[in-house]
Amino acid sequence: MKISHVPGKKLNCITKNILFLLLMMPVTTFPQALFEVKDTACIDEMISITNHSRDAASYYWNFCSGNLYYPPEGNTMPGQGTLSEPAFIDFAEDNGEYYAFITNHNDGTITRNYYGSDILSTPVSENLGDFGGIIPQHVQGVQVVNDDGHWYVFLVGGQRSDSRLVRLDFGSSLSNNPVASDMGNFNLDYPVDLYILQEGDNWYGFTVNYNTNRITRFDFGNDLSNLVPVTRTFSDLMGLNGPTGLFPIQENGIWYLFVSNNLSHEIIRMELGPSLTGYPTPTNIGDPGILAFPFDLTILRDCEGLFGFVLNRFNDIVRMEFNQGIDQPPEFVSLGHQGNLFNPHGISDVFRVGDTLYTFVANIDNSTITRLFFPGCDNASISSGTYRDPPEISYNAPGNYNIQLVLDEGTPQQENFCQNIVVLESPDVDLGNDTLLPPGETLVLDAGEQAAWQWSTGETSQSIEISGPGTYTVIVTNEYGCTATDEITVTMEVGIPNFFTPNNDGVNDTWEIPYLANNPEARIYIYDRFGNQITTYLYGEGGWDGTRDGQPVKPDTYWYVIKMSKDTKPLKGSVTLKR
Repeated sequence: MKISHVPGKKLNCITKNILFLLLMMPVTTFPQALFEVKDTACIDEMISITNHSRDAASYYWNFCSGNLYYPPEGNTMPGQGTLSEPAFIDFAEDNGEYYAFITNHNDGTITRNYYGSDILSTPVSENLGDFGGIIPQHVQGVQVVNDDGHWYVFLVGGQRSDSRLVRLDFGSSLSNNPVASDMGNFNLDYPVDLYILQEGDNWYGFTVNYNTNRITRFDFGNDLSNLVPVTRTFSDLMGLNGPTGLFPIQENGIWYLFVSNNLSHEIIRMELGPSLTGYPTPTNIGDPGILAFPFDLTILRDCEGLFGFVLNRFNDIVRMEFNQGIDQPPEFVSLGHQGNLFNPHGISDVFRVGDTLYTFVANIDNSTITRLFFPGCDNASISSGTYRDPPEISYNAPGNYNIQLVLDEGTPQQENFCQNIVVLESPDVDLGNDTLLPPGETLVLDAGEQAAWQWSTGETSQSIEISGPGTYTVIVTNEYGCTATDEITVTMEVGIPNFFTPNNDGVNDTWEIPYLANNPEARIYIYDRFGNQITTYLYGEGGWDGTRDGQPVKPDTYWYVIKMSKDTKPLKGSVTLKR
């Protein structure tokens, strides 16, 4: 509604009322999550986080949330008799409750697992059957989709002319008994993986045909109730060789479709351009040295990083790290045999519940499901909190850490923001144990190869040579700018005599300290047992002859303090005078 006011004209009553109503209308604000933290830090360095978030009623911080840079943990869950060579699996959350749908390759059925509100619980597993043969033998891909509150599960599978696309209509809840529809063959030939997603108002689907090395695209229009989608088969794409898995993802406004080549041990990246209706341009990015009969894959962006996971047929999982961007070949890292994988076939999307990331894998050879998870860590000084402005934190080990902020958790307005911080290794410095240095000798203190050194003596070299007692400290800095400190206390083995006999017989008449011959500027203080100073002198002026102001002192035990320099501790002890 546009309201104009002509200068010089009074607003009429109706206009005033409209303005009043507009001013009284509640304004809905949505939380915006944003915080600032440095990219790198050192072990045990205190790190400040500046929260720029706004319009939030609650805050939840996790300073060590699940991280895809590290290998997952895993456990295998038996099929409870409801699985028969499970092929693919997909998860969905419906009103706070979790469901998984699993295709059974052996008998052409589908299994529904109900987890309730806890993804870690043992599911209630139910085989929903084949719906009178509507689901074909050798069923493969599965996708759970919600279209404006209406739930569908789509399936593909079947060999040759028996290949087809199937839709299960669950209505308003995934707990309902579905209505199955055979949507047709569409020139499919052993379709394996399936992905359905929305762009704008329209729904699209993709599947790969194993027997013909082709990709089929479905165009459902703006309504998934449409049983006759428009299809296009891309039959002239070079490089497909037994395609089995696929995953679409949009990055920087460009759509990509990643396909696993099972027979040639490769990953193919298809660039579609700014629309899912674009023509695929293939690029081979696979690494045959790590991939071995790759079957399925998933890709996601999590906390400033872009990652992919690929299932190798022979029981291991490979991580892809797109460190140079999605349009460049990723780094492939084998994560090994996690969670008792056994001919893993299909992998679900990776999703976060609380501070942990999860994905589920269907093991076709032993009819089990493996749950892989990336848990949070315990290396942060504070694990989590509900602060508006968090306190300083630190990490006690090097590595990649995710700091995650959730605003208004559990509400329709929930907002998440995450940043990664790299904690760098501190330098290693060890000057050794405290030591005793004999008179006349020197000691070399070596702080090791570092980027910089700062000694308590003022020197800035890797090593220093000392000849006197004291506590020596060094601060070293490595190439990352991280520092470490060590110190060593050196005590001199000076051989100070503990008695002398000033009786003028020519033997031991003077109290002398041979070690101080190299330090004539050392100052010596002599005190009686009551703390009264008897005398003081520089060693270069000669030893003590047992007198005070030229007069002999009585036989007794006297105390000395020897100060050699401002950087060394004074030497203290006693000497007995006998006559």
